[in-house]
Amino acid sequence: MSLDEHKTPRISGKLLPNYIGKSVCLLGSAKYVDSNGKFFTLTTCDKQDVQILMQEQPSQLISGLVEVHGDISSKNTVQCNNIVVFPDNASDNFDFSLYQKAVELIHCCPNHYVQGGNIED
Repeated sequence: MSLDEHKTPRISGKLLPNYIGKSVCLLGSAKYVDSNGKFFTLTTCDKQDVQILMQEQPSQLISGLVEVHGDISSKNTVQCNNIVVFPDNASDNFDFSLYQKAVELIHCCPNHYVQGGNIED
């Protein structure tokens, strides 16, 4: 398998339509969490609202800074495969605009930053 088959790029909300059908990593603030835990809205660093669909009810409270690994099923929907909920103090101190600039830089210079994957000999 090639490295491209294992990529999980970090993206912004505006880049979602370019990755439909692919696995991505998306970071933002959780809001509008469904009481049954089936979905929530994630506001990305570029202020786009994305619906996150959960495969199963989460074992922890979803709030604050959240990283979602999942597959994009439409221009604003992600099927969550894994979720990381950061502690409240991480949310309080996180610089969303700096993160957004980093994501833009990653996509501006893709040959200088390898995103995820396994490199085989």
